[in-house]
Amino acid sequence: MSQARTVAAQPWYSDLSDACWRTLTLAGLGWTFDVFDSFLLALTLPALVSVFALSKAEAGAIGSILAAGLVVGGIAFGWVADRIGRVRALVTAVVIYSCFSGATAIAPDATWVGVLRFCAGLGMGGAWTSGAALVAETWPAAHRGKGGALMQMGLPVGSMLAIGAAALVAHAMGGLNGGGWRVLYALGVLPAIILLLVARRTPESPLWQPRARRTGADLRSVFAAGQRRGMLLALGFVFCCQYIYWGVFTWTPTFLISVKHLNFLHSLSFVLTQQIGSLLGFIVFAALVDRLGRRPTFLIYLAIGAVSVATFVLGSAAAVLYVAIFWTGFGITGLFAGMGPFTAEMVPGSRSRALSMGIAYNGGRLGGILAPYLIGALATSASGFQVGMGTNLAAFALAAIVVFAAPETKGIHLR
Repeated sequence: MSQARTVAAQPWYSDLSDACWRTLTLAGLGWTFDVFDSFLLALTLPALVSVFALSKAEAGAIGSILAAGLVVGGIAFGWVADRIGRVRALVTAVVIYSCFSGATAIAPDATWVGVLRFCAGLGMGGAWTSGAALVAETWPAAHRGKGGALMQMGLPVGSMLAIGAAALVAHAMGGLNGGGWRVLYALGVLPAIILLLVARRTPESPLWQPRARRTGADLRSVFAAGQRRGMLLALGFVFCCQYIYWGVFTWTPTFLISVKHLNFLHSLSFVLTQQIGSLLGFIVFAALVDRLGRRPTFLIYLAIGAVSVATFVLGSAAAVLYVAIFWTGFGITGLFAGMGPFTAEMVPGSRSRALSMGIAYNGGRLGGILAPYLIGALATSASGFQVGMGTNLAAFALAAIVVFAAPETKGIHLR
């Protein structure tokens, strides 16, 4: 009896092997630096506009080019990871985005910035696909949700690292316009050096290794009869979440200024409040997802996010809106804590799992491309802006429907 109590009293992390922590370290760092690199564009865009005399349309085009690279790279590296393995694919992706990010530091004009951002985006998209597959296939079923959530914490951590690096460089160089932006991009070569050292001690996915000598991934296996429904449900859920994320975080500052007439939103405290909420959202998600299951945890976060957005649309008190900013980060960003395990578990027997995950996650990015344009098109007046932001509530409802339609995958064993 005492021995059983001792076993029961052991913390959850005592069940994990050294391989679990090594794969999490590699995938988590790869994703953190990935987010750091992609967030640099938002931070340096004002400097690029000033230095290269860009119009808003030209500046926006660079962001669209980066997004295209993310989608293409995320899907392509799913195929690569199924061919050469998760670890080698992840390292290759990191080397690509590190090298092209560093090369952006010497870009002579905006055209080259766009080309280099697209090329870096190929690696950024590939880093998530390879790393998420590696963690999902290495961590045991009982703790897979926690492993995926811990990896995804790179989203707020990478964002905060980018904000901190930009603040330090701007302080040291008197701003980013006079060459400070180039220093930031030059820092992008460091992830490749760090990750190459970590990868040397990281084992390959135990589920991929038996298939290493077999024929690699193909689209037919992704949409095979036994995998098709799960694949489409994963794609639909990610599409809705990406729509919500980019719809809310692209337009909330402008909405609250132009419709609610609040002027505090461009402060550093606004950005950090969102990111702190996001970080806490990931931590709580990790604590809940393997205990409650995927469906209840996702529904809790969808409810929190929907209430926060409804507060933005209908509320007026500044204090209430400011608190809602924190819960927006918590609920909406926190949803992404479960994306890796969920997209893997929806195709538990696929021999093209990385490609399936890449298509689901990066194909779902189309929702993130659609949302800013649709909401912007509707925002021709205050009431139109409210309608546009209200489309996020419809996306919350659709995401909840998909979650109800999907099977509960808590504890499912991947093959």
